[in-house]
Amino acid sequence: MKKEEILVKKKCLPLLLLVALIAFSQPVVMADQRDITLPRRPSTIGMDLFSALENRKTTREYTAARLTPQDLSAVLWAANGVNRPYEYRTAPSAFGNSYVDIYVAADEGIYLYDASKHRLKFVTATNAKSLLSGQRHVAAASHVLILVADTEKLPVMITEETRLRWAHATAGAVAQNVYLACAARRIGTCLVGGIIEQEIRATLGLPDKATPLYVIPLGYEKK
Repeated sequence: MKKEEILVKKKCLPLLLLVALIAFSQPVVMADQRDITLPRRPSTIGMDLFSALENRKTTREYTAARLTPQDLSAVLWAANGVNRPYEYRTAPSAFGNSYVDIYVAADEGIYLYDASKHRLKFVTATNAKSLLSGQRHVAAASHVLILVADTEKLPVMITEETRLRWAHATAGAVAQNVYLACAARRIGTCLVGGIIEQEIRATLGLPDKATPLYVIPLGYEKK
């Protein structure tokens, strides 16, 4: 090996060591073992849009049966899943920004829907379905979707009043997507505005800027 090559390698060695040190000093973010990977959403449902609109309705009485993973997957993707490049969603939003989060309350706990990976991220093991609203059918549902506005994701020049108005508009679109998916999958649902905000805040550990908007119970209709 030539003397010049040896000198170059000696000069580069401290830089390589520094790069390695920085790389290994970064925290490694591991998925919680309690996270749930959802089944791939169905490519078709077997009901056209106008038939789903004809069957769209509010249901407040549910059986004791729990939603299948396939049905839950279909509803969540329809609600606000990723449907095209750049992680754009099925529900419209200002600036294409995903500022309405969907939490899923179940018997075994509460999860946050991660649309980019189509999975449920564990939040808490608390069964909080009975704490979300004073309406009894919410607690009786198999699962309950909790829509929360994270307005901090919007540009700073937008007023808080406007941010919240946009969040309600997006939440309304999310809710209609849920209704249509439920109609197509023969699942009962109901958009509920009468929520217990402080209980939701405490259970989810929400920051001050996050605002609970609505809850949407899901369950198979009791005939």
